[in-house]
Amino acid sequence: MPRLLTAKLITAICVLASLLAGCGGSNTEDAAPTPVPEAQEEQSSSSEPADATEPETVDGTRAALIALVTAFQPSDDVPLAFIECWIDKTLEFNEYEPQELLRLLTTSEEAEELDANMGEVVFTCIGELSPADFAAVLESGILDEDTDIPDEVESDDQDLSGYIFPETDAPDLVNDLEWADPGVEVIVSPGFTNGYLWSGTISGSGLPATLGVGIIGCEGGDEMDVIIRFFEICDFEQPLITFTDNEGNFSVTVSDPVPIAPSGTCIIIATDPDNNPDTDDGPGAILCSKNTQVLPESDAPDLTSSPLYSDPGIEVTISPGIVDGELWQGVIKGSGFNPGEYVGGLGCAATYETFLQVFPTACDVANPLPIGIVDENGNVESDLFPPIPTAPSGTCLLIGTDPDGNPDTEDGQGTLICTR
Repeated sequence: MPRLLTAKLITAICVLASLLAGCGGSNTEDAAPTPVPEAQEEQSSSSEPADATEPETVDGTRAALIALVTAFQPSDDVPLAFIECWIDKTLEFNEYEPQELLRLLTTSEEAEELDANMGEVVFTCIGELSPADFAAVLESGILDEDTDIPDEVESDDQDLSGYIFPETDAPDLVNDLEWADPGVEVIVSPGFTNGYLWSGTISGSGLPATLGVGIIGCEGGDEMDVIIRFFEICDFEQPLITFTDNEGNFSVTVSDPVPIAPSGTCIIIATDPDNNPDTDDGPGAILCSKNTQVLPESDAPDLTSSPLYSDPGIEVTISPGIVDGELWQGVIKGSGFNPGEYVGGLGCAATYETFLQVFPTACDVANPLPIGIVDENGNVESDLFPPIPTAPSGTCLLIGTDPDGNPDTEDGQGTLICTR
């Protein structure tokens, strides 16, 4: 996304810093130290003998707390790092001694402060986990339990009255290249329909490998509105967290119905590879339902390549023509190619005048267009493409061949065909 616009977003991403990237790596220097039994025993050996009637303090040790809290977990898959952090932060935030926490956990007595700080403890510990431990926590189901989370971050009480699912799913929503870092593409499938319920999949590509990704929802507005009014319209306290795979791709399914505001919905895809938002090294994207495109009411005239931007003898026709800012669905035909070669294409947010300056950042290299194999007469014709979003500021298709799979050799044939 444009660097002059990311300055304000840095502040927003700072809220996510402990949840993104490696989910932080544990920062235990600030944690309250837990008394160890060896120190207690050493001190007692140099003082008067303990009263024989006093109970042994071994049950107040860290080991006992770990064993007890582990027994409370819904499965055996909760990582030890999370359990230890929960103990440390509960002691720290409530200013308990280990023996006091153990007593509360082993009796029916409840402490209001323990319940009041539970949400803060859980979310703090989530932020200090490694990606592997964070994934294990999610898989264990512990976060699905009835943990008392502060009111301001509760999402279970969403008012869904008046919202229904649309009769027909909207086309997939794809980010505008102008509002994503180079190479990043995010797809919401199906797209959002303003004023209706939504559930589906959010996926992305072009991000760093094995990295935490924060997905933040914003009500209404457009991309610029998100930048300017982030803290007002975006739910940065409840990011959806996922991780990229070894190739920088991610996919997360949202099963619970989500209401889409009548004024529209935006999402922010945020990353922070070095867990330091000040470095501004995290690629991301913004996409809004306001930009959801529809097919034009009537077909535009066929768009034909110009000899000025084509190799000799190459002619390509896009049928129907492209209407900038609206979905395109149709067929691409070509002639003059060498028989037997494969023809593909790239969509770009550009014009004839700007193409050389913006390529390749403005081209959707993650989603090439498969057109087909050239027949013996030098002709090629694609199948009917599904609805594809176009750039409101101008759309180009770079269509051609690359026989040896090496663009540097320039041994292919092709054309650049633009709407403007």
